[in-house]
Amino acid sequence: MKLRALFFVLLSLSTKHAMAESIELDGTLSPEEWASAVIFDLEYEVMPSRNTPANLKTTAYVKYDEKYLYVGVKAFGDPEKIRATLKNRDQTWNEDYVALMADPFGDDRYGILIGVNALGVQLDEKHTSGSEPDDSWDILFRSSTAIQDDGYSAELIIPFSELQFPETEIQKWQLGFIRKSYQAGLQTVFASFKNLPAETCYACQADQEVLLGSPDKIYRNYVYPYIFLNQNGDRPIKDFKLQNPDYEIGVTGLYDLSKTSTIEYTVNPDFSQVESDVPMIMANQTFAISYPEKRTFFIKGAELLKSDMQSVYTRSITNPLGAVKYIKQGKKNSTYILQATDTDSPYLAAGEYQSYKGNAGKSKVTIGRFKRNLGNKSHFGLIATNRDYQSGGSGSLVEFDGLINFLDDYVLDLNYARSNTQEGNVNYLDTEDTFAGRTYAMDGESFSGTAKNFRLRRAVDKSYAGIRFKDVSPTYRAHVGFVGRNDYKSRNYWYGRTFRSQGTVRKITFHWNNRNRLNYKGQKTFEFYEYKIDLETDFNFTGTFEWKVKPSEKFKGIQYGEQTEVEVRFQYHPSESFFTSFEVEKGDAIAYRIDTPEIGDSIEYNLYTVFRFSDNFKIALGHRYSELKSKLVNEEFYAGEINRLEIDYQIDSSLSSRTIIEKNDFSDDYYLEALIQWKPNPYTIFYAGGTQYYEEPNPFSDNLRLETSQVYLKFQYFYQPNS
Repeated sequence: MKLRALFFVLLSLSTKHAMAESIELDGTLSPEEWASAVIFDLEYEVMPSRNTPANLKTTAYVKYDEKYLYVGVKAFGDPEKIRATLKNRDQTWNEDYVALMADPFGDDRYGILIGVNALGVQLDEKHTSGSEPDDSWDILFRSSTAIQDDGYSAELIIPFSELQFPETEIQKWQLGFIRKSYQAGLQTVFASFKNLPAETCYACQADQEVLLGSPDKIYRNYVYPYIFLNQNGDRPIKDFKLQNPDYEIGVTGLYDLSKTSTIEYTVNPDFSQVESDVPMIMANQTFAISYPEKRTFFIKGAELLKSDMQSVYTRSITNPLGAVKYIKQGKKNSTYILQATDTDSPYLAAGEYQSYKGNAGKSKVTIGRFKRNLGNKSHFGLIATNRDYQSGGSGSLVEFDGLINFLDDYVLDLNYARSNTQEGNVNYLDTEDTFAGRTYAMDGESFSGTAKNFRLRRAVDKSYAGIRFKDVSPTYRAHVGFVGRNDYKSRNYWYGRTFRSQGTVRKITFHWNNRNRLNYKGQKTFEFYEYKIDLETDFNFTGTFEWKVKPSEKFKGIQYGEQTEVEVRFQYHPSESFFTSFEVEKGDAIAYRIDTPEIGDSIEYNLYTVFRFSDNFKIALGHRYSELKSKLVNEEFYAGEINRLEIDYQIDSSLSSRTIIEKNDFSDDYYLEALIQWKPNPYTIFYAGGTQYYEEPNPFSDNLRLETSQVYLKFQYFYQPNS
């Protein structure tokens, strides 16, 4: 064993895999510095064409020493055609950038992307098999770029301590590179490896094996305490009153137990710096809507919790007093354990026609996850959750899941979950509705439910297809997850085919989809057909046309006839100075939220436009409108709009200011936010700002009335005791 290890060490120190000497981080690739590096040629165009020869030269280099991975990239081209601006971290995905792709475990299940745009704005995201890339994943690394007469170059220094990799003496990783470019007048992606359509983890497709010696893993010990100061005011009745100034103090930390395991903790965390959710029009929505997780503490390791059943929804832990989390990601086994005390617990009870929501107060939350990797990019796993409410009652869930890859391009997903609910005697839900012979009111009932999912999909170069069966019983609930609807058995079938060319229309995809749903009484409640065309052009215009047909739908015991709807969407991005997108939906829709639902005429449209006046300054305008009218009489069930103005000034990649002005007809208020933020790394944050909500006191007044106000200041400092 020792001789084998010595052999690999000597091999890794050979000329091709020589350890790095001193690298001057200036963005310029000195031939002397990179002479002994491993070389990557990005020889494939993978978008919009698939795996055709690249028409633009890009060369990347990799070196290492005991502590760092060194990356250099030279992207050739016309510097006048480079599309890059100054933005916050992870916001430049639609600009010119270069990035390293790495699969440290070499098992095609877990990959990472680390890169920069042409102006040095950092990008990083995590890729996992069966899930969308997660750009909320952040690591600490250094980088520099330089724009030159023949293109631009980039240098990155990545600490091994920031990455997870196998606990083996000699590291052998699969590496690759991608480059996004607008040199040809349209968004083009080049790669050092081929893009395989059936692959469910994009970064995992990196295929060049590189020996990286035996890195000296420095175990991380991060602590980032914070202090938050704020002054609130509101208008309870007539006069506006300021409250006493308030402050919050808390701390979050991380400690590496090994190369693959980490423990994280937080006490009285503050999430006020988290970007607010995009406002959604809910005037005709009866089911709860999930939103993406944006809080750093809960984001880390979130890819392990993803499931078609949404058994875990960390935003259900809304206001934690404290939490601790253990994560271990190995080559074969992965483990996730979280314990938290939530002071403001949401209570979500799913139904056939609507969701029922309430506030359950304080609770204790437990989440456990085990995942076992199998051969051929497959896995099976177990998720277990429990929530104990301080006011009484509890809810638990166990889910078994599996993903099986076979015959190169087939993927099978299997899920089975069982929940148990014990109601307390404190009623959180204001309703007298019933389900399966039980009441939604909290009256001490106990019951269990099940959920099942079967999904088979196949993707090849020019087509894709799939089937899905999903059943959720009327008594199924996920107290730490997200289940807005139950009491259904759904069936879903889809097929798509793509055509590519070198003409004006570079790619066009035809898509067909059919869904139908039965309740647990065997009654058909929903049938749906969708016909869609997607196209991409050579002048940075993309468009979608959809025709949707509902032959039948049953709601609250009423059977409704055919509904049709047309949806059109497009995006136009001719330069870095201008971007616009527009979508409109028009057709039939049931007015769900009136006493006697009926089919009406619906129209919704959304216009979003960005004007960028320099690399630093932009203005974004958003306009959303929604209307539903009766077909029987000339009256509106609802109509309204949301208008939003955002002004951003980015001094550099770490210092920025933002102003948002928003008018929302559906909440009858005006919203104003101003923020100045300094963020030199993902964990050190200083910002000052304020928010105000205004209302019109009556329809005949031109004056706005201030209803609530907040002025705040926060400082969070990243400290590394062992640095």
